Amino acid sequence: MGSCFSGLLESKLSEGKFEVMSNPFGIMYNPVSILRLLAACLRGEGLDAGGVLTYQGRYFHYDLHSSIHASSVQELMHNFGETSSSVVKILSSCSHVIFTWGTSFVHEHRERNVMVANCHKQPAFLFEKKLLSVSDMMDAFSDFMDLLIPINPAARVVVTVSPVRHTKDGIPANQLSKSLLRVFCHELTCKGMPVDYFPSYECLVDDLRDYRFYRQDMIHPSETAEDYIWGLFIKAFMEPSVARTYEEVVKVKRSMAHRPFLQDSDEHRRFLKILIGKMENFEPPLDFSEEISILGQRLGGTE
Repeated sequence: MGSCFSGLLESKLSEGKFEVMSNPFGIMYNPVSILRLLAACLRGEGLDAGGVLTYQGRYFHYDLHSSIHASSVQELMHNFGETSSSVVKILSSCSHVIFTWGTSFVHEHRERNVMVANCHKQPAFLFEKKLLSVSDMMDAFSDFMDLLIPINPAARVVVTVSPVRHTKDGIPANQLSKSLLRVFCHELTCKGMPVDYFPSYECLVDDLRDYRFYRQDMIHPSETAEDYIWGLFIKAFMEPSVARTYEEVVKVKRSMAHRPFLQDSDEHRRFLKILIGKMENFEPPLDFSEEISILGQRLGGTE
């Protein structure tokens, strides 16, 4: 969970057939909102009705991303409850919980006097911008871990600071924000909790250190930078045997995108049969039944 950088990790892990749930409540940036939301799920709590707002006939919530909306308050609450149950199920059995913190800045709703995860493009005068303290973040994390450990004592937490700069805050303010997140991560790894730090921010800003490794917006990492950071992630968190299997899985899956010069040729039919054979050779829990079915249909269409 966390910033858009978590989406990169999700896509890479999913491509290798890891079972992943990513940002079930949409992209979120500050640690306290993320951790409080997960704690609410683990406590079985619903959304605060006071946080509901409407826009163009749709209902949103200040604790959720704008991609999460419904046609009524009841539907919004019901959908949250369903997703919350799925989150608890995943948290009770997962091997790792990965957080990609994006910012230390938060917005507090002036009238309700509560922090929001997303302003949903409401007028700026409704909110007061504040900077989280390290103790604010530590308290929220401790609360979350007190709920997680009893149901999944084997889970490890991986924390990282998103390498995506929040330039709208201004460069000095962004650096202040990221610095607080980095101190927060350092404190977490010093408390004897099952927490590991992955330096994705440092990899882009200090290691690659060149704007050719950014996309055209000069904010987000380029595909080359993403692949580089992902390679370091593999080395940090995958056993060599697992990494080798991952690369084999990805190679086989990408082979499915192959487009033949002649669809009905004997060469293409041989290619499909070889690819199906490779998929059938993977041992459980790796399941290629869906891919094998698709390739079988393609093979049938060539005969």
